[in-house]
Amino acid sequence: MQRTVLIFASLLLTAPASHSAEPLSPIENYRRLEFPPSDENFEKGWKERVVADYDVINSADLTALRAALKDGDPFVRAIAACALGVRKDKASADALAELVKNDKEYVVRIRAVEALALLKMKADVIEAALKDEDPGVPFVAKLVAGQVKSEIDYAAEIRQAYAAGIDRESLGSAVVGQPAPDFTALTIDREEFKLSSILGKKPIAIYFTAFDG
Repeated sequence: MQRTVLIFASLLLTAPASHSAEPLSPIENYRRLEFPPSDENFEKGWKERVVADYDVINSADLTALRAALKDGDPFVRAIAACALGVRKDKASADALAELVKNDKEYVVRIRAVEALALLKMKADVIEAALKDEDPGVPFVAKLVAGQVKSEIDYAAEIRQAYAAGIDRESLGSAVVGQPAPDFTALTIDREEFKLSSILGKKPIAIYFTAFDG
């Protein structure tokens, strides 16, 4: 009888788990990216980073995002700041302002400035960022300063765009020397623009201004 009990116990201990592991949270998944958004990884793993960005902004828990502002990984702090701004989390304004003033990494300070502008809060902190020692921070601060007083809810527009999701298969479809894939976007006048409406009819230049370092 004792031998039977021992064999049964051994089978229980060695039997494979019947349940699968819990999926990683959006923040943890971002932390584990094979190619984080550093300069040397500019052309490596960018598709996975784009997908991870969408997941964090659309799905990450607000409490986890607030905690991530103190994470040891600067890229995690940066994406958390970005997401909190887009999600219009006004409770994080003080913590974001602290990042603008004191974070050692310029990319975190940039994202925190952008977030405060989306929240339309801490205009004095954004103005002070114009004197930041890294040229990227004042560049962005000047770019977004007007958002604070604007009646346009830029955060809501960004949320709407992210909520539409991302087609993983379409990433990288724009190729130098090949016809441009069609897309739809809002103009500076808040009007919808569709590339196919003018493609082949007249010259067009598409210009993006951003500073990520």
